[in-house]
Amino acid sequence: MATTFPEDQKWEAAFIRYGFDAAVGRQFRGIIHNLNGVGQAFMMQTELLNMMFNQADAALDEIDRAESPEEKHEKIANLRKMLAGRGDLVKLLADEVDILQKTLKHTSLVSREIGGSSVTESYDLGTEIELELEFLNSDGFFKHRIRKNLELSDNLPELTGHRLELHQILAALLENASLALAENVAEAATPEISIDAAVQNDEIVIGVCDNGPGIEAGELEKVFAPFYTTRQDRLGMGLYLSRILARNAGGELTCESSPGRTCFVLRVPVKGNKG
Repeated sequence: MATTFPEDQKWEAAFIRYGFDAAVGRQFRGIIHNLNGVGQAFMMQTELLNMMFNQADAALDEIDRAESPEEKHEKIANLRKMLAGRGDLVKLLADEVDILQKTLKHTSLVSREIGGSSVTESYDLGTEIELELEFLNSDGFFKHRIRKNLELSDNLPELTGHRLELHQILAALLENASLALAENVAEAATPEISIDAAVQNDEIVIGVCDNGPGIEAGELEKVFAPFYTTRQDRLGMGLYLSRILARNAGGELTCESSPGRTCFVLRVPVKGNKG
C-alpha cells in the first residue's frame, strides 16, 4: 500500500509499516494454529479409520454368517450406520483443510500487499471476517471462552480495494475487544463479540461489539489518540492507526459505548472497493 505522509507525520508511516510487519507474525501464528488443528484431525481420522476397517471386516464376517435374510438385513444396516458416522468425521477433516487453504491464500495475498505488490484479485468480505476470527483462535481465551456472533448481510459485494487496511483494522478491533473481555471476564458471565456487516447507502458498514464494561463518555475520543492506553504492555497505537487506515480507504472509524457494551463501527464507501 502506497501512502504519502507529510514530513511531520513520518512517524505515523513508520508505525503503520511496523503494524504491517507485525501482521505477518500474527498470520504465521494463525497458520501454525490451523496446521496443528489439521494435524490433530488427521491423526484422529487415521486411528478411527483403522478401527473402522477392523470393525467393517468383522461386520462383513457376521453378515456372511447370518442365518436368515432378516438377520443379514439388520447387520447390513448396522454396517451402513457405522460407515455413515465415519463419513461425518471425514467431513470435519475436510472442513479443517478448507479453512487452512483459505488461510494460506489470505496470508499470501496480504503478504504480497505488505511487500508492495499490487493485488487486484477480488475477495469476499464475509470470508475475510471469518479468517480474522481464525487467526485469533490461536489465543486460547479468544477461541474457548468468547462466544462469537456473526451477522453478515447476503448482499455484501465482492471487493478488490483496501484489503490490507481492512485486515489491519479488523485485527485491531477484534484483539481490542478480546483484551477488554479478558480483563473483565468476571463481570461478563459469557464474554461475547458480535460482528455484523451490511451495505447501507453506498457504504460498507462493519460493527465489532463486545459485552465488556464499556467506555466512559469522556474517554470515547481518547481511545483514538496516539499512545493512549490503559494497558501497561501496549503502545496505544492500534485504534489510532486503524482510524488513519480507515480514512486512507475513504471511510471512518467511530466508537459507541454504554455500560456493558462497546461497538466500533467502520464505514468505507463501496465505490473504489467493489470488484
